[in-house]
Amino acid sequence: MRVGKRLNYSKFGLRIKLAIVALLIYLIWDVDLGLFKVIHYPFLGSKPTLGATNGTQWEWYFRTSLDHWSTFLGMIFAANYPIVSLFYRKLEAMSWSKCWLGKGCMGASIMIAFVVWVRGPFLLDKFDYNVTNPYFGFVPLITYIYFRNLTPGLRSHSLKVLHEIGKTTLETYLMQHHIWLASNAKTLLVLIPGWPKINMVVVTIIYFTLSRKLYKITIFLRGMLLPNDSKSCVQSLVAMSFSVMFFYSMAHYFYMVGFVGLKAVAMVSIMCGGFLYVVVMDKTWESYSSSQSCDDETHRQPRYCSKDKILKVSKFLPPIAGGMVLLIVGVVWQRLAIVGGARVGPLHQRCETHVNNGHWISVDGCNEVVRGEAYRNEAIQNFATCGSAGATYMWGWEVSKSSLRCRFTQRNPRQLTKSLSHRRIGFVGDSMTRNLYHAFSRLLGIKDAGLYDANGPKHSNITRTVDHTLIDFIWAPFATDQVGIMNGMNEDDRKWDKHSYDLILIGGGAWDRLHRFGNDEEISAIGQTVSELVENMKMMKKSGVPVVWITPTTINTPALNTPEKRDHMTEEDMNDMRSIYEQLGVTQTASFVLNGPSFSAERVHESFDGVHYPPDVYGAGAQIFANSLDWLLPEKQGAVKFVSPEPGKMARPVLGFMMLCLCFIGLFCFDGFFGFSYVACLFIKGILPSELYLEAFSLLHEKCELPPLNVPPRLSLGANENVFVKKEIASFSQKMTRRKKMTVNHDEAEPLNHGIENNIA
Repeated sequence: MRVGKRLNYSKFGLRIKLAIVALLIYLIWDVDLGLFKVIHYPFLGSKPTLGATNGTQWEWYFRTSLDHWSTFLGMIFAANYPIVSLFYRKLEAMSWSKCWLGKGCMGASIMIAFVVWVRGPFLLDKFDYNVTNPYFGFVPLITYIYFRNLTPGLRSHSLKVLHEIGKTTLETYLMQHHIWLASNAKTLLVLIPGWPKINMVVVTIIYFTLSRKLYKITIFLRGMLLPNDSKSCVQSLVAMSFSVMFFYSMAHYFYMVGFVGLKAVAMVSIMCGGFLYVVVMDKTWESYSSSQSCDDETHRQPRYCSKDKILKVSKFLPPIAGGMVLLIVGVVWQRLAIVGGARVGPLHQRCETHVNNGHWISVDGCNEVVRGEAYRNEAIQNFATCGSAGATYMWGWEVSKSSLRCRFTQRNPRQLTKSLSHRRIGFVGDSMTRNLYHAFSRLLGIKDAGLYDANGPKHSNITRTVDHTLIDFIWAPFATDQVGIMNGMNEDDRKWDKHSYDLILIGGGAWDRLHRFGNDEEISAIGQTVSELVENMKMMKKSGVPVVWITPTTINTPALNTPEKRDHMTEEDMNDMRSIYEQLGVTQTASFVLNGPSFSAERVHESFDGVHYPPDVYGAGAQIFANSLDWLLPEKQGAVKFVSPEPGKMARPVLGFMMLCLCFIGLFCFDGFFGFSYVACLFIKGILPSELYLEAFSLLHEKCELPPLNVPPRLSLGANENVFVKKEIASFSQKMTRRKKMTVNHDEAEPLNHGIENNIA
């Protein structure tokens, strides 16, 4: 704007400049020409870093793309603000019927746009909404601005709390990532577990309190470190630069030698903090001590006035108080770290004893929240299966000690495909294992995995690929089949000197109990086969491949549909089989044991054939298995070459062109509401925004003592407009005269102009 700044006071000079800026925004963000990468390539890299896992260049592109039109739309509104203000006043100077006819028509058109936004972009999924936000996010904003300032009564009142919050927007934006959110904005801070609403209130109070305190500290430090005196300001900047470089070098050195931790932080903070305090005191103490006096009213009595005593307290109290605060903060910090108050990371192997602990709870799926979502999203008027008959079941983990940091969570396809990328997992076993395989496939995003199909093959192998993850199911119902499969895998690993699979999940016992457990000879043979299976599991583990064993799920004995199963496959029989496998060392040898009864016992009445369960039961088992992968298959570092997303993926040329047209309408039609004001002009004459420019900006230039407007004679004010402007100027001059007679504290002074100025700004 500084280039050719005299053009800023002409009718179209400023608007042409802004139009050029709009065109640049469109070409950089909305058209994939590679301009963003060219401009930012020297400053931003593509390597993953802390807080930018896809590289700083992509992170910056993603963040700026979300709101790349927002600031510019605000600039257009600011450029048209005097016209918007005059537009309101012009309407309100007319008769009641004309005023509300114009406001009503304009408000209706804005409300239609708002409803379209609510029923369209607002209901999109998170990632889809992120792409559309730059192009539709302004709709609710201008809706609020219009209706918030609809009448003089509304404009003459404002909320003090919003004004106070507005002063700390920078601090609240920064502190939300440290107080409201945790674990790099992936989790919420929980101080009161089990009471989410109360926890939200408490955390919010802390959040705003600390943001307010940070704002005051920032103002204070700015005045102390960057004073208005140019020489002192430059000296402070140089000193701060050297201090930052010194501390950064020290931190880098400690990191290189491995001297990191809470004790190192405490020692460095105390020593360097004390050094800085001494330096500051040496520079400022003489001027401070000379300014202290006992002559003021607060020290009239001699016994309360001791200059030396005051100076000693002032000199030594701050470091003592600071050291105490640092000690308290350090102790609290260490205690929180011990009891589990740390960032959420991959689960540790110590969580193995807790991951199977959980149970099913009944959840009423017919509450008012669900009813509302069903009505909005699915056009469902009411539910037919509510209450106990329509309750749904949810499986959840039991609470464990926070110090263990076993924060089990529901895993989604995005998380799993990322952690299992370029890996192969094998499921070996009978139909129970196959159902778990289908559930894990659904967890990876294959929604139709395991659908009922009477014509499909039952006893066959299955292979599925999700992105770069390969998952196989190998049909091996008997222990002899499983031994043969494991033998073949071990031989292939030795032959090719590489692993066929990254992890094996194996389960069985039901078929052996049903078909090969009739006499002592068969029982002895099963024991020998299971022992061979244990040896193969040990060999596979020794080669670096984790082996997971899944125990058979609970049997619903009354539902068994054949005499053979009722004679040999009851829950009592299967419990004996589980004990045999445990005694022979299967569970002790396995890298992890997925306990089938832990997620099936409470739903045993739903086993329709006595053996198999509804899909959601196996879904709980798949979630347990997915959580165990944190320690069974840690995410590989550098195993797969990282490829950063290229800037330009979020470009939407058509939507960007729409925004470009809206910007041109706002600029060259002189409408802060981007064309909506012209709806009122269809019914009311004399309020056309393009014809209000001279009248609105003449008053503004007169108020702010700006250069006079350079307009052609044919655009000069008419008689009525000239009278209106003179009245506005006279009113403003009277206000200024009254203000000059009053002495008002700068921090408590109210704005000169009440009304729409305060509310829209």
